[in-house]
Amino acid sequence: MWRPRWIRPVRPLETERQASPNALRDRLAALLAFVTVVGVGLVFFLAKDTQFLMSGPLTSAHGAIEMCSTCHTKSGSSNLSWLHGFVAGDRPADSRACLTCHAMPDTAFNAHGASADVLKLSTERLTTIAATTPTPLSARAQSIASPTHGVIERGLYCATCHQEHQGVNFNLNKISNEQCRSCHVVKFESFDGHHPQFENYPFRRRTRIIYDHADHFGKHFPEMAKKDPTKRIPDTCSACHNSRNDKRVMAVAPFEQTCTGCHLDQITGRERVSGPKGIAFLSLPGLDMQTLKKKRASIGEWPDASEAELTPFMKVMISRTARGRSLLQTVDSLNLQDLTAAGDAQIKAVTALAWEIKNLFHALISGKASDVLADLSIAGGTKLGAALVTDLIAGIPRDVIIRAHQQWLPNLGAEMVNRRHTRDQEQGSWVTTTTESKSTLDSETATVAKPARLAQKDQQTRPRSAPDAASAKNDGGKETVSANEPPRAKSADQTDDLLFPTEEELRGMNATQPKGPVGKVDTANAKPGSVASANTVSPAASDATTVKPRAGAAPATSIENNVDAESWAEYGGWYRQDYTIFYRPTGHKDKFIHSWLLLTGPEAPKGTASPAAAVFDALTHKDAPGSCTKCHSVDHIRSKGRTVNFSPLSVKNKQERFTQFIHEPHFGMLEARGCLTCHELERGHPYLQSYEQGDPQRFVSNFGTVQKDLCQTCHTSNMARQDCLLCHKYHVNGMSTPIMSTKIPSE
Repeated sequence: MWRPRWIRPVRPLETERQASPNALRDRLAALLAFVTVVGVGLVFFLAKDTQFLMSGPLTSAHGAIEMCSTCHTKSGSSNLSWLHGFVAGDRPADSRACLTCHAMPDTAFNAHGASADVLKLSTERLTTIAATTPTPLSARAQSIASPTHGVIERGLYCATCHQEHQGVNFNLNKISNEQCRSCHVVKFESFDGHHPQFENYPFRRRTRIIYDHADHFGKHFPEMAKKDPTKRIPDTCSACHNSRNDKRVMAVAPFEQTCTGCHLDQITGRERVSGPKGIAFLSLPGLDMQTLKKKRASIGEWPDASEAELTPFMKVMISRTARGRSLLQTVDSLNLQDLTAAGDAQIKAVTALAWEIKNLFHALISGKASDVLADLSIAGGTKLGAALVTDLIAGIPRDVIIRAHQQWLPNLGAEMVNRRHTRDQEQGSWVTTTTESKSTLDSETATVAKPARLAQKDQQTRPRSAPDAASAKNDGGKETVSANEPPRAKSADQTDDLLFPTEEELRGMNATQPKGPVGKVDTANAKPGSVASANTVSPAASDATTVKPRAGAAPATSIENNVDAESWAEYGGWYRQDYTIFYRPTGHKDKFIHSWLLLTGPEAPKGTASPAAAVFDALTHKDAPGSCTKCHSVDHIRSKGRTVNFSPLSVKNKQERFTQFIHEPHFGMLEARGCLTCHELERGHPYLQSYEQGDPQRFVSNFGTVQKDLCQTCHTSNMARQDCLLCHKYHVNGMSTPIMSTKIPSE
């Protein structure tokens, strides 16, 4: 019977012959699988780490990293940690691991590391430009295939642009044009293909130095050449500009090389025709003594010949306390030399202000000037450092203050001692004495008391004036002091030579001092007790409320001194004229002016009437001694005062700029016109008007804008580079790797 082949029974021998090859193959496969599992197990068991699982070698900068968990937060440190790779990693956490070594601002994960406000404004501006810029077909296809809006919304993490495991020689900083184009609303293929035109490049922000090129080359330099042919006139731009050692910033050469020939005399005041050549620092302001006497205001001795004004610097020093600020606010609207219309409260304030001024002078004499200013503070309450305090007083010689005291307020020491014990009722609540002042006065009395023998001699020889006799009353054998005279010193209250010269010294001073008007012969080199002013009034002869200068006759053998104090300080320093102590700038980078502008600027918004603003306005006025702001621009910081741009432009100053340009590689390609090849001088621009307001972003340059067409003569697809990172840096705020500090172990 015939049967189909497929249902015929198979013989055992045939079946064995057919199954043997399959069984052998299965056994071989099982053996290989077992060996593979054992081998992989041995690799994981014997391996020190999991580097063999890396997708590729690290770059040379990161080659020292051994553990995957150093950068990948989802990766453990065990031999089985590779299983974590099956789960998506935490990209924000991984990026924060990058920031453990690379220092970046808080906005690191924003596009370009810029703040949200800056990005918003930039996007709005670029959206307007994109409306008129054609989008290439390749960019459209890229946007469809790889949309980036969601990526930007979630944040641009480090690995978005910096892909590791590409090999030792891979450049992690390299970003292709396509990567940049994927996010930007303005899309173009290359620099020479629909890249937007430049806007005000490179003069988006005004320069820190005010220098009108048009006026200098068209007016100032020709006039200087006519006056003095030997004066050096720059004939090339490199005479004033250089790219410095870092080759990154086109800077201005030092003042001594560029501007000193014309501007040094303006700084030191030699060219000043009218007005003082120095800065009024300390003064004994003129007061309406007649009205104060009528109002029976007791201010002690005070010279009635003074016509000086209360200086802004003294206002700053007096306003250190709430009481001082209240006094200045009360007398601010008064003319101190005409108090006829002043009310009783204002008269009390003027009286208290007079004693505040005396307190200030007494502190400067009995202590150190640096200690008097030590409690000043910069904005935010930051206390001044020792170096800044020293610059604020510019090494004012103590002799200058002492000589001023000897002539202006010879009885100051006795007055301040007695004032601790007596308070005139007419001064009311205005007059207080701080614990600090008391301790200072106690120290003064204890350390500088005149010997009793000389003090008794002074007491015996002091003449009694008419007011003394009229005001003396029999009150249990005690004598009272009139409100119209300064408190008289007791024998134990006499001070040493610094506050009161002896009778012998007075005779010597009157015998050797030449004739001259008040304050016209004093210099910074004066020594206490050596050669005093001829107009110095001895304490024994100054019992009246006002001090009147007394002329002394110079003997025929004395040397005439016809040089006034201001001329004596021709090269800068301290000098005294009349009832004011002046400081004359010593030259460029004067520390006195710089330190006071640094101190008062943050507290001096434009238009305010604070003491700090008064100092800042006085030092930045167009006719101010020193003439700093003739060249250094002033920026107004919104709600935070003002600042003078003393610091030159640096790479750090340019961190927030998106565009970067290095001059050095371009010098060899300039035409015969040199720098004018790119920077065309345009006359007639309102350059100086840009500096009359404080916004540094509002600026009209002397030079025209650099055009894209000029750059495009070289930077094309078949000539020079034109990739985005050639001119634009990604991290606008910069990025740095901090230096690790390790303590030296102690033995």
